[in-house]
Amino acid sequence: MTRRIDQLHQLALALLAGAATLWFLNACTTRSIGSAPAAVTAEVDTSTLRNTLRSEPVIEPWSYAGNIGECIDVGTHRIHSTLRDPIIRERMQIFLPTALDHYRCALVPLPAPDRAIDVYVFGERSEWLAYTRERLPQEAAMYEKIGRGGYTIEGDAVLYDIGRWDTFTIAAHEGWHAYTQRVFRHALPVWLEEGIACYMEGVKGGVDGAPPTFSPWRNFERFGELRDVMGRNRFVALTDLVEGTPQEFLQTGRSTLLGYYAQVWALVHFLNEGEGGRYRKGLERLLNDAVEGRIASTLWESNKAGTRNERRMAIGRQVGPAVMREYFAEDLARISKEYAAFVEAIVHRSNRERVWRGESPLLTQPAASQPAVRSEDAPAKP
Repeated sequence: MTRRIDQLHQLALALLAGAATLWFLNACTTRSIGSAPAAVTAEVDTSTLRNTLRSEPVIEPWSYAGNIGECIDVGTHRIHSTLRDPIIRERMQIFLPTALDHYRCALVPLPAPDRAIDVYVFGERSEWLAYTRERLPQEAAMYEKIGRGGYTIEGDAVLYDIGRWDTFTIAAHEGWHAYTQRVFRHALPVWLEEGIACYMEGVKGGVDGAPPTFSPWRNFERFGELRDVMGRNRFVALTDLVEGTPQEFLQTGRSTLLGYYAQVWALVHFLNEGEGGRYRKGLERLLNDAVEGRIASTLWESNKAGTRNERRMAIGRQVGPAVMREYFAEDLARISKEYAAFVEAIVHRSNRERVWRGESPLLTQPAASQPAVRSEDAPAKP
C-alpha cells in the first residue's frame, strides 16, 4: 500500500475529569496516512492476526537518550519500553494484541495491518518529552503544557506510564489511531476518528492474567461527562459537532473539550445502534471506503454531500457536513434531532449501572415522566 503523510490535521486533548474511575488526559496528534451497526460484534477472520501473534515475545535491548529499556516484539506490536512497572510491562504484551483484535471486529470486519505496529511506552514523563521534542520539534511545546498524555504520529503510538489503569486506557485510544494510520487509505472525518478512539476505550481488566474484555459502553468517564453536558446545557448540536476539531473546542475551555469527546463517543454509539440500527449500513460503508480509499471520490462525485466547498472541507480537513449527508442522512435537521434524543435517553440516571456493566442503555428506556439528568446530579469535578 502506498502511504503518505499529510500535514498535521488533529491535536486532541482530553483532560482528566475525575469521576468514579480515573481516566486520562489524552493528547493525540495524528497524521493521516493515505489517510463500524447493532450493538453486536462484527464477524471477522482473525486468522491473520493470530498467525502474527507470537507464542513467546522476542525481547531485545533498546534504549533512548541513555535510558535503558527493551523492544518487546509480540508479533502484532513492537513495544519500545523503558517502563519500570513490571505489571504494566507484562500486561501490555497481552493488552495490545487483544485491543487490535477488538478494533477489527467491534463495528465492522476490518483488515489486519501489514506489519507490526510500533508503540513507545516510556517509564517517565521526562523521557516522553525528550522523545517528543526530537520527533515533533514544532509541536513539542504544546505537550510540555499538559500533565498527562500521549499521541500518535505516522502510525506510531507514543505514551508514558500514567498509572496502571490510565496507561491501558490511553493505549486503547491511541492504538486505534495507530491502526487506522497504518491500514486506512483515506482518513475518517475527525469526529468519527476521535469518536471511535473513545469507543475503543471501554474495557474490563482480565483476572489472574487473562486477556481484558473490551466493552464500548463501559466508559464511565465519557458517560459521566455526557451527563454533565446535558445537565449544564452544554450540548452541541450535531451540525456544529461535525464542523469542529478538538483544538477548536479546546480554545473555548477544558469543559468544552471534555464535552466534545463525550459527544463524539455517544455519536458512534448512535450511528451503530440508534434508531433501530437505521444508520448502521452507512457506518459500515464509510469504514470500508476508508480502508479502500474511496471516501474522496465518493464525496467529490456525490449529488447529496453538499456544496463544492463542503466537499473540499470533508476531503481536505476531514470536517463539515458532507460525510454526514452522503453516508447517513441528507436531512441534517432530522438526524440532529434523533441524535439529541438518543443522548437524552442514554444519560438517564437509571442507566449508570448498565454502563458500568458494559451494557447498552437502550436495552430499557426510562419512563418519559422521569428527568434524564439535572445539573446537581452531574459528577463533581475535583
